[in-house]
Amino acid sequence: MPCRMPYITSQFMPRAPGDRPLPVPPDTKNFAFVSQFVEIPQDTVFTVEFSVRAAQLAVYQLLGITKPIPPVTPHDKSLHTRFDALVKALK
Repeated sequence: MPCRMPYITSQFMPRAPGDRPLPVPPDTKNFAFVSQFVEIPQDTVFTVEFSVRAAQLAVYQLLGITKPIPPVTPHDKSLHTRFDALVKALK
C-alpha cells in the first residue's frame, strides 16, 4: 500500500544557514527546541547523536550546566570511512 511520509523528507530539503532555530533561541530563559529541526553546526540530522546533542544543548543552557557536550564526530572526514565507501562502491 503506498504511503506518504511528508515530515520525514522535510529534514533533507535544501535550506540556508539560519533557517532552523537554535536549541535555545537568544534572549529566552525557559523555552527550547528539542528535535531534528534545530541548528547544530557541523552535525547531520536524522541520527541519534543529533537528537541527544540537541537535547543536551537545550537542557545544559537552560539549567546553566557547564559540563562539556561531546563533540561532533567527523565521520565524513575519516580516512577509514572513505576507504570503506570506496570498497563498497567498487563491488
